Amino acid sequence: MASHIPLFEDDHVIGLDGKPLAPLPVNDWMGLPFEVHPHMRKAEVAHRTNPQPLLLVHVRSRGLSRIRSGRTVFDLRLEPGQVDVFSAGFRMDHGWWDCTPGEVLAIAVDPERTRRYLHDDGAFVDLSTRLAVRDGVLERLLAGVRNEVDAGCPSGPLFAEGVSLALLARLRACYAERCAPEPSVRKLSPAQSRATIDFIEANLGAGLSVARLAAQVAMSPYTFSKRFKSTFAVTPHSFVLSRRIDHAEALLHGTRSLSEIALALGFASQSHFTEAFRRRTGRTPLAARRRG
Repeated sequence: MASHIPLFEDDHVIGLDGKPLAPLPVNDWMGLPFEVHPHMRKAEVAHRTNPQPLLLVHVRSRGLSRIRSGRTVFDLRLEPGQVDVFSAGFRMDHGWWDCTPGEVLAIAVDPERTRRYLHDDGAFVDLSTRLAVRDGVLERLLAGVRNEVDAGCPSGPLFAEGVSLALLARLRACYAERCAPEPSVRKLSPAQSRATIDFIEANLGAGLSVARLAAQVAMSPYTFSKRFKSTFAVTPHSFVLSRRIDHAEALLHGTRSLSEIALALGFASQSHFTEAFRRRTGRTPLAARRRG
């Protein structure tokens, strides 16, 4: 599949894989634009610019790379799990790779979606280019995105937005051009906490998202996500999933089928419900029902 993450090659707009830019794919992922591409093996490119900040994670590939941007030359020894962060407008005058087969996980920091997440927190800060670094947090976050996309995005917008917000927070904290300590994170007020919980309980079967929850207390998704975790010690996605599992355990004592319970509580399918229930409780819904 051709890329829809834009690059410029001289005066031409291309996708991340070097092919003509494709239209946005029709899928269920609702977070920052995410793609998986084969890793460059023996290749050279020139005169490429990424207009948006770009985050890459190397999977399995090992080898050497040299990237020249103006007078700066990056001589890189690539290993699995390394992370590349490219600033917006980074110009690759020449790039060369000699690597074993592998993949690249790519996230574009799309300005429109980022503004939606950060609307009361100012513009997203410029990032500094850092190549072939170790960052276990970014590596795990992108691996989680890939697992979710490969599974067909069963966790819905709440997970996609939550991971995207975590990525933005990590990039702001560790890769910003202008590093300034963020103020300590405030908690939701008691009234905001109660309003949030009441809304969650009333909409467990609906397509909840961080944006919908944040709107109930008039915050940006970014601010709300940070204050929610400061208040409840878990992410909104984890909290909602726990509440759905708690309600499911009560419903299992009734006569509704597993598929009906899954649908009523906002799970993507019965199989998604079964897997989420097993991960949280250590047993399947059917086993829990049989135990009474």
